[in-house]
Amino acid sequence: MSYAKERIVTAGGSITEIIYALDANDELVGVDMTSTYPQEVKSLPQIGYWKQLSIEGILSLKPSLFIAWQDSEPELIFEQLKNAHVATLRLQRVPNNLPLLLANIKRVANAINRKSQGEQLITLISSQVQSVEKLIQNQAKKPKVLFLFSISGTTQVSGKNTVADSVITLAGGENIATHDFYKNYSTEAIITANPDILLVTSQSLDAIGGKKNLSQFPGIIHTNAWKNNRIVSIDQALILGMGPRIGEAVSSLYNGFYRSPNKED
Repeated sequence: MSYAKERIVTAGGSITEIIYALDANDELVGVDMTSTYPQEVKSLPQIGYWKQLSIEGILSLKPSLFIAWQDSEPELIFEQLKNAHVATLRLQRVPNNLPLLLANIKRVANAINRKSQGEQLITLISSQVQSVEKLIQNQAKKPKVLFLFSISGTTQVSGKNTVADSVITLAGGENIATHDFYKNYSTEAIITANPDILLVTSQSLDAIGGKKNLSQFPGIIHTNAWKNNRIVSIDQALILGMGPRIGEAVSSLYNGFYRSPNKED
């Protein structure tokens, strides 16, 4: 059955990844600045940041469908799109967990006539995560993990109600940061937390010239994670975005969490 192609504009990196995972990227005509994967998305026109949208930039791409987070701003944008006869799909962004991701995939797939592709993607992701869950059941103890969201300047740690917390949990780790969202950590706080594993983004490590240079940040060398060479890195798009590559993220972290403590990177 044939159908008219959409002209889709997205505002949200994970939303853009869903479009690609549903093999509908030929209908994508514009994205926001948080859309960085896959590589080819960078060649598409940008509409700015999803929290600071401009109606002119969106309408210039002549979209038939605009897909964005429920809390995209300004709110006026959606009234303006309605007046311009552009269909909109607003997706819930929190809580940042797997059930919501699967629900969003289904909504997007139905909206762009990719229902069967959506069902296949949901089945694949569920299977990937369940495979890791089975492996976790064989582990005697979960490692205590501290995710350093930012290590340039002030050290910022990711707490509860974040994508990182959900991914760490799905991968079999225990996020020992108990605060909500993100919080600056002092030297004393890092030493007191004393994680088994320090989790950082690969981009952060690249920015400081590699893992060895983590030693320059106060408190880190006093943790068990540093002493036992338990520094795990992951691409920031995988740990900060609850998208269709969640199975890849969970599998990667599981391997990092449960590898031999004596294994060198």
